[in-house]
Amino acid sequence: MSHEGVHWLIIDGYSLLHRDPQLKPLLRQRLELARQRLIRKIEPVMGDWADRITIVFDGRGDRGEADPLDTAIEVFFAPARYTADTVIERLVYAAPDPATVLVVTSDRAERETVSAAGADTLSCGDFLDRLAREEARGCSRAATPRRKSAGGSLGDHFPTR
Repeated sequence: MSHEGVHWLIIDGYSLLHRDPQLKPLLRQRLELARQRLIRKIEPVMGDWADRITIVFDGRGDRGEADPLDTAIEVFFAPARYTADTVIERLVYAAPDPATVLVVTSDRAERETVSAAGADTLSCGDFLDRLAREEARGCSRAATPRRKSAGGSLGDHFPTR
């Protein structure tokens, strides 16, 4: 996968978790752990694939603790009235240059919507395959937890009322 030109990788968290054969079994038993392991799985490509990585989860239902990980990956939970898809769409539309955004989701309607805004898309299966190939080749550098950048927040994209 050419990562050239991609500056922001936005991932539909639950879409990816449901397609990851290693993490899917954890979804019903230990949701928070499944989310944390997904973040750790993606961390090694930070900087190699994109300067910024954001994982968006639906906020409905039990979200446990706020996943207190020390990571440079941004983790957003959709506000109660919205879905992860809505958050992803707003992030893409608000991006200074949507052509530098890559959205990972297996939701076909979501892929069409963000593509119409100018972002590129990749299915979850293709993303996992490419992640596994790079891991097998040893191309990804060891993950070093980094603190989140002082960029915008989810509140910048949703009214507070």
